[in-house]
Amino acid sequence: MVRGGRLRGAAAVAFVVALLALLAGCISEPSGGPVISYSMTQGPGGQSQPLPQIIAQPPAAGWAPVQIVRGFLAASASFAGGQRIAREYLTTKENRAWTPNWSAVVYSSGPKVGEAAYTGTGSGRAAKVTVSGPVQAFLSGTGGYVAPSASATGGAPGGQPTFRLEKVGGQWRISKAPPYLVLTSYSFQYDYQLRNLYFFDPTGSHLVPDPVYVPLQATTASLMDGLVYDLIHPPGDWLSRGATSTSFPGKTTTIGDVTLTGGTAAVNLGGAIAKGANDKLMQQVSAQLLYTLIGSGGSGPAVQSVQLSVNGKPWSPRGSDSNPVQQLRQSKYTPANGAYSRFYYVDGAGDLLSRVSSVSKPVKVAHIGTGFTQIAVSPDTQYVAAVKNGSLFTGRVGAPLVRRAGDGYTSLSWDPVDDLWATTGDQIVMISGAASPSQLAGKPVAVSVVNSDGTTQNVGPFTGLRVAPDGVRVAIIVGGNDLDFGAFVQLPNARPGQAAVRIVLSQFYVSVPSATFTSLTWYGPDNVIALRDPGPELTEYPVNGGSSTSIPAQPHMSSITASLGNPLIASLPRGAMVADTSLSGSWTPVQGTGISAVYPG
Repeated sequence: MVRGGRLRGAAAVAFVVALLALLAGCISEPSGGPVISYSMTQGPGGQSQPLPQIIAQPPAAGWAPVQIVRGFLAASASFAGGQRIAREYLTTKENRAWTPNWSAVVYSSGPKVGEAAYTGTGSGRAAKVTVSGPVQAFLSGTGGYVAPSASATGGAPGGQPTFRLEKVGGQWRISKAPPYLVLTSYSFQYDYQLRNLYFFDPTGSHLVPDPVYVPLQATTASLMDGLVYDLIHPPGDWLSRGATSTSFPGKTTTIGDVTLTGGTAAVNLGGAIAKGANDKLMQQVSAQLLYTLIGSGGSGPAVQSVQLSVNGKPWSPRGSDSNPVQQLRQSKYTPANGAYSRFYYVDGAGDLLSRVSSVSKPVKVAHIGTGFTQIAVSPDTQYVAAVKNGSLFTGRVGAPLVRRAGDGYTSLSWDPVDDLWATTGDQIVMISGAASPSQLAGKPVAVSVVNSDGTTQNVGPFTGLRVAPDGVRVAIIVGGNDLDFGAFVQLPNARPGQAAVRIVLSQFYVSVPSATFTSLTWYGPDNVIALRDPGPELTEYPVNGGSSTSIPAQPHMSSITASLGNPLIASLPRGAMVADTSLSGSWTPVQGTGISAVYPG
């Protein structure tokens, strides 16, 4: 199957083997997914290898047009000094006009620089050189990553990149270059890094991280300017096409550059935001700026606080004593982290128990019966769902459970509004009203899964699913050996009996053809911990595609559950459970026995 140009099966395996020759310790690197793969580090303190710097070379005397284009492609991958060396390949006029910002076309191999085609004679002699190859991704001028559609014919936006050249002082120079960078997968990998933008969930309650690529060598000022631009103009990716929204009113503008003084980023906004901005709107805008800009200093000073102004007038939230400088601890809005202190499990007598730590005394919550192999407790702890022999039972905690329609259920997860999500073979279903005592209510409805470009994803079976604490994103095990990330997008024109939402997949995913994912859990707002066999192997994956972390596992682990700031709880054979308070593999036994230990969600 192909997803947005990504290869599965033998082709994907071949690509993985090729990439491993380039990057030791990577999980996988399919040709249509993110250019940067999940590099592995050992333990929570592990560090990836330092990235090499691209050394740009200026043009040499007597170079032919093809040599000039090749030299320019190599030099333009370096952002040092505003791509100073690359600009030596351009005519004076094109040097002023060429502004690619962060936009790029990334090739999975090559690209191939074609032969020069000449026109004219004497002083009017000109040349044209075309570049071609398999396109792996398009990167917008603001860092948004888009893989080409599986149905696309390939090539860059507007056709194959074409360079026009003319002679200046007897030397060939580029008189017209594409308005974007032309990069290899290798050069992109070592020239860009991931950053998170923060947008709001549909209820406007929580911030949701949205990853973009930014140049490693970007100055602090240009990086902050670009990130603020992205908040005003969302990149149109898998999250910002209906799953999240920005609080910035349309046609908001920035006045001048974002400045950084003593760790405080000063942002001056104008345009539409100046018309009727209320305290709630300004608090939301401030929260987006805070979480997006904190840590955006790159190799320079880090952003520690934000000062927001509108038309030059500093804004101060209520209760701040008119202090316009805001820090994270003062933000009213934060990312949902799912930090639940109490976990749940079922004992051999069929009792639903809870406890606040691995050594605390268990508390009986309700009696749900025996024979269940998996449970899920809603985030508000009011409802429970359970699976027995592939059948689904749901209800209010303390009330009798009701069997729901369908069979073959393999995983369960509640979202923050008490809708239940489940996998059943080749389908993902949503069950609204799952806690209703009526068997007529809570009917499972199949939810479509699509790629970020809108093409249908049909590669089941879906064997595992967990909804993020924000209720916007979801982690899915596909076909046993793929861990995918997606977002819930509302469908306003859904017909009766159809789901009013669909799942749009991210470009970030993990593929391990030789292993099977058996369990997964969210850990905080932007990480998923997954268990896979053989091994077992336990790994923490950032949803934005950053470096993953290996967590030592114990033999025969069958499930894993996590909550930010609380112990990992893993299930072992015969009802045994173990806990790890440090994510370092320091497992200790949990007194008592039970099945399906879970934190709410």
